[in-house]
Amino acid sequence: MPIARFADWLRRAAFNPATVPGLMCRSLVSVGYDGRLYDCDFNQMLELGLEEGRPAHIREFDRARLAERRVSTGEHCFGCTAGAGSSCGGALA
Repeated sequence: MPIARFADWLRRAAFNPATVPGLMCRSLVSVGYDGRLYDCDFNQMLELGLEEGRPAHIREFDRARLAERRVSTGEHCFGCTAGAGSSCGGALA
């Protein structure tokens, strides 16, 4: 994730729009040990929950409402969208 020298490299690599279609946060959610829902594992670690008005807990899971959500983003998103991108399956672009 974007810390120290790696953060500087990610800023230079810059956002690559070609990575967006393959981002895991666009089609998956992360579920915390307590059932709370997050856009991704990194948002979970930052306790950055889903967009207001969307299901916040696994008990409220609703595929249609989750599919329409706006993903919460931050500087840590450079880790997945800079350069060739990154996911559990490797490069995105």
